[in-house]
Amino acid sequence: MARHRRTSDRARTARAVLAPIGLAAVSAVGASPLALAAPAPAAVGQGDAVPCTDTADVCVDLSERTAWLADDGVATGDAMAITSGSPEDPTPTGTTTVQRKERHHVSQENRDAPMPYSIFFDDEGRAFHSGDTAGTSHGCIHLEVEDARAVFAALDIGDEVQIRS
Repeated sequence: MARHRRTSDRARTARAVLAPIGLAAVSAVGASPLALAAPAPAAVGQGDAVPCTDTADVCVDLSERTAWLADDGVATGDAMAITSGSPEDPTPTGTTTVQRKERHHVSQENRDAPMPYSIFFDDEGRAFHSGDTAGTSHGCIHLEVEDARAVFAALDIGDEVQIRS
């Protein structure tokens, strides 16, 4: 099983930016009307337990539209925003493994759509890859480019993928 002990650039940047402002400033920001309108960050962050079993190397929560790289049931980095399949073409749930990886994959099924940093996890051609995280996919897990690169680098063939609804 792969081990993924990495601190993301986003986590380092957030600590560097937030550390100097102190608790009083954080409390004031939290009470502002603008802060109340913003979506809440994912409850699971680096070092927290993920909602998958201890054997998962990557954990996906479709209802929360979030994924994590994991090691022994603990997130090894920040939560990653994802997009998954539509009701007509859903992303399958359950446990599987990484079957293959292709850095520059092009979809044969979807009009030669580019699928950079593809990590295939089923026999139907579904994969984690860089893609639009604003809409739905054709069953794949779309990640932002930076997150797709990190997942591509961290996972190996045979690593465990868990996808929860």
